[in-house]
Amino acid sequence: MSKLAISCYFALTTLSTVGYGDYYPVSNVERIVAVGIMLGGVAFIEIITNYEKKMGVVDQSGDLHNWMMLLTRFTNN
Repeated sequence: MSKLAISCYFALTTLSTVGYGDYYPVSNVERIVAVGIMLGGVAFIEIITNYEKKMGVVDQSGDLHNWMMLLTRFTNN
C-alpha cells in the first residue's frame, strides 16, 4: 500500500475515533502530526455543531412537497 493511502487511512480512522490500531505513529514527528489531526477533527466538529445551533434547522419540507408535486404532474399520476 502506498504511503499516501496509509496516511489517508490513518487520518480517517483517527478522525472518526475508530482507531483500529493497525497503523500508529512511531516517531515524535508522527505523533505531533497525529495530535494535529486529532485537534483539527475536534475543532471541525465543534464548528459544525455551533453553526447548526446558531443558524437553526432549515425546514425544507416545502421544497420536497413542491418537488413531489412536479414529479406527479410529470408522470401524470
